[in-house]
Amino acid sequence: MTGPGIWWRWLRHWRRTHLEVDRQAVLDHVEDAGALRPRYGFMIVMSCGIATLGLLQDSVAVIIGAMLISPLMGPIVEMGMSLATFDFRKLRLALTTLAVGLAASLLIAVLIVAVSPLQEATPQILARTEPTLFDLLVAVFSGLAGAYATITRKGETIVGVAIATALMPPLAVVGYGIASNSPSIVGGAGFLFMTNLLAIALSVTMMARWYGFARDDSPRQTAWQATLIIGTFALLSVPLGLALRDIAQRSVVDRTIRTTLDEAARESNGRVTTLRVDRDGRVLHVDAVLLTPRHRPKLATQLEQRLEREIGQPVTVQLREVLTADDAQLQAQEATLAQLRTSVERLQDAATRDAQRRSARDRALEDMRDRALAHLGEFEVLEGGGVRWQLRPRAGLDAIEALGLERALQADAAVPVRVVPALQALPPLVFADDSAELDAEMKARADAIAWSLARWGVDAVRVTGHGGDARTARARAQAVADALGAGVRVEIDVATPAQTREAAADAGRAAVRSVRVEPLAL
Repeated sequence: MTGPGIWWRWLRHWRRTHLEVDRQAVLDHVEDAGALRPRYGFMIVMSCGIATLGLLQDSVAVIIGAMLISPLMGPIVEMGMSLATFDFRKLRLALTTLAVGLAASLLIAVLIVAVSPLQEATPQILARTEPTLFDLLVAVFSGLAGAYATITRKGETIVGVAIATALMPPLAVVGYGIASNSPSIVGGAGFLFMTNLLAIALSVTMMARWYGFARDDSPRQTAWQATLIIGTFALLSVPLGLALRDIAQRSVVDRTIRTTLDEAARESNGRVTTLRVDRDGRVLHVDAVLLTPRHRPKLATQLEQRLEREIGQPVTVQLREVLTADDAQLQAQEATLAQLRTSVERLQDAATRDAQRRSARDRALEDMRDRALAHLGEFEVLEGGGVRWQLRPRAGLDAIEALGLERALQADAAVPVRVVPALQALPPLVFADDSAELDAEMKARADAIAWSLARWGVDAVRVTGHGGDARTARARAQAVADALGAGVRVEIDVATPAQTREAAADAGRAAVRSVRVEPLAL
């Protein structure tokens, strides 16, 4: 019969015959790779600088470039080997090398962020501020693979790059958090960095022990070492597991909110274009923009009640409806407009019979009133002799046409004219391929949008840019923001690839090159 003792003896025999390596050569190589030399300092500064720039640009390719040249593997592997062999002198040297690398990395990251015009937290930065248990597992597997490659001298460069991927980006994010005075980003990214560092180092220790390094140590030392490794992993697993649970719960809540709002939008043949969920303790604040062909009163209150039942938390919903129209509605409105024009023409004929009995100012006001009626607007004579004309949606005039109407009336009228366009979705600005410059036509559109915002009393908008890449999209959005003028507070946003594809499916190929302006409050 076979028992645990037999299996244990077989395993020890197998290790002696199959896991023999040149221990001294491995230790010499590890010590050389983890030494504090000018090349190490230079590559640390270069890799952290590239990683910081990639994070600020939200560029995955640039971040990968920083990973390829990061030298952090050397001192970390030396730390693990020192723990396996109980060589505390080498452990001290590895910690010194690592501390110098950390200081240099943080310094260059802070300097780059401080002088950079791009300081907004990108998705690549935020992704490294909430470590989870999965990040710990990735670091453990990377550490085991790196230790195997180091000990056996097989594929060390490739696996070393894989280990570096888990260290330099979060370290650069720590520098970003320091420069932007964001303790939450510093804490989250710093915790991720220390988790990866310890997990990799201890994984190297485990692999080194498996290959027989320090096999002559006493059982007391081996037990102490195993206790240290297991205890560290256990301490790291608890907060990371809790973070993973919180992120999973948050994902479920966000998905429920999105599904509920999409269902409500489909009921009125509309769709949700923008959705943001903020958390204030247990209260969820939902901010959404709904494109709908008809207004639904009290829809926000109904959504709050429905979400509170499904989620079990207090919810506040701020819903901004943007009215749209389909082809059937447009045809019906055009027919109604033709009938009203006929009626207005009859009224104008009757008005001309007594025009001679009125003064020039009265005739101008009467003519203005007739024009207002023809375009289905509310006409109001202001104190001081001015005229205010509030257009209705049925007038069928967008922002550009409404501005043209005001200019035409001001040129012909003897009194000041103020036209207020109907509330509506603002026209998009479509750029040429690979261009972020406004031509004359687009500047005129931007002027009409700024004029409409002023007439509506809106001082804050979101400008969303589309493009083949994030840099072009942001440049387009910035060009439009500059054209709107200093009187409008602008929140610049860059459409994700999924949003760009959705816009192209709805509005055609030109939507990929467009910039959209949405009021933040009406």
